[in-house]
Amino acid sequence: MAQPLRVLLLEDLDTDAELMVHELKRAGFDLVWDRIDTEEALLQCLDQPYDLILSDNSMPSFNAMRALTCLQQRRLDIPLVIVSGSIGEEQAVALLRHGAADYIMKDRLERLGSAVAQALEKKRLRDDNQAAHAALQARTGELMRSQERLRALASDLTLTEQRERRKLAGDLHDYLAQLLVAGRMKLRQAVARIAKEPGTPLLAELDQIFDESLRYTRTLIADLAPPSLQEFGLSHAFQWLSEHMRTHGLTVDVQVGSDRINLPDDQAILVFQSVRELLLNIVKHAETNRASVTVATRPTELSITVTDGGQGFDHAVVGAHEPGASRFGLFSIDERMRAMGGRFEINSTPGRGTRASLILPYWPAAEPELRESFKEELSDLKAAAGHSDRRSGLTTQPSPEQSMVRVLLVDDHVMVRRGIKSLLDGHDSLRVIGEASDGEQAVELTAQLRPDVVLMDVNLPVMDGVTATSRIHQDHPDIVIIGLSVHDDHQIVDAMTKAGAAAFVSKGSVTEELYEAISRALLSKGKRSGSSRRDKIPLSNKA
Repeated sequence: MAQPLRVLLLEDLDTDAELMVHELKRAGFDLVWDRIDTEEALLQCLDQPYDLILSDNSMPSFNAMRALTCLQQRRLDIPLVIVSGSIGEEQAVALLRHGAADYIMKDRLERLGSAVAQALEKKRLRDDNQAAHAALQARTGELMRSQERLRALASDLTLTEQRERRKLAGDLHDYLAQLLVAGRMKLRQAVARIAKEPGTPLLAELDQIFDESLRYTRTLIADLAPPSLQEFGLSHAFQWLSEHMRTHGLTVDVQVGSDRINLPDDQAILVFQSVRELLLNIVKHAETNRASVTVATRPTELSITVTDGGQGFDHAVVGAHEPGASRFGLFSIDERMRAMGGRFEINSTPGRGTRASLILPYWPAAEPELRESFKEELSDLKAAAGHSDRRSGLTTQPSPEQSMVRVLLVDDHVMVRRGIKSLLDGHDSLRVIGEASDGEQAVELTAQLRPDVVLMDVNLPVMDGVTATSRIHQDHPDIVIIGLSVHDDHQIVDAMTKAGAAAFVSKGSVTEELYEAISRALLSKGKRSGSSRRDKIPLSNKA
């Protein structure tokens, strides 16, 4: 069966055109053809679907080189075979280089059929290759989109895990830890009252159980979601991580150029988790007891490098995701960094340690401005004796005698507030004049009541205790602020001290230390500020 073929002949002689048509038909082609001999006619014909162009090399107003240029300008892939009476070798090579499929001498037209068949086969192969390339590009695009979705999913899974860990840690802190604190305070009050009773040793054992339970709860909360990360950001969290890794036998030197790393919460969580996993890998595999974490900022880029001098490994096999192998963890870290638009670089040589760098885009935000000034005074009704605010936990009482140390108690847990209040009520020179359940309330009540002492919990809703302490210290530098927290990490203590707290007491030790802390802070404040009625207040224990 003859092969259909639509041919455009660029030929100025009718006889030569008829010879070419005859030869193609003899070669088995079912031909449909047109003949032209000008460039204008060619440009008009190129809109039609020709399979092949046969062109004389030179015509009175046109030539094959110009025909090839027209095809290139139109970006048309139509095989063009030169059929010429005379052509030099150099000219033939130039035409082939410019895209001609082949060239045939007119005195050897018996080769025309095979030359055309070969040109058409090459065109078919090109079309198949382009189709395969387009399909490959489409498939590659799908794979890249799928990879991006999987990368985002991996990051979302990590973030979801961290959110659940934070939620669980929050529940432990807000309920179990506070119940243990309140229970221990009540127990120690009971011990003080029945110190000479036969059951006292049992109560002492029970107190030890409370103490160990509270210590374990603190450790569990920190392992689930380090308070330093949530409260103070990455810089403090890395310092906490350095201390935490000592329990694994690893000494970590942390070098952070800034006290504040301004990353969105989600990115901070992913970065912190990645650094923790790298340090745990060192513990498990590096066979060394020292490592370092270095944080550096460059224009538009944040770099966090974890280095150890351990046994190292062949980093060429990092991509091998063997079940249970640490290399999958490294792959996961790499995916997290890519999801944030960053990269993960690792260099390791057996016997020469490992250097792993987390690098991600970074545009440091300006330091957050302080909130606009809170109202200095509340309404006359709120200042009235015995007023209770509608918000939970905000209460005021009539002003006590001027000889009393007036205390404002700030904690978002009612049971803890009651426990601390009962402790303070055991001292005839202390009086709780107000209670607040969040930092904003603490600022407002301080401005209204002007207490001598503010007992400030660190972990508070609306406004955290550090911010509230800074605000109160700025507006009322004469007021003594004592920080309270279930956690006693030095990062928390340092943050409260920098904010203006005169002392810090762990809630686990509040029974023994709170009264003494208040006494020392008042005396210290009196020395700094000169003569004050506070250093004349006798602090005697009714118990």
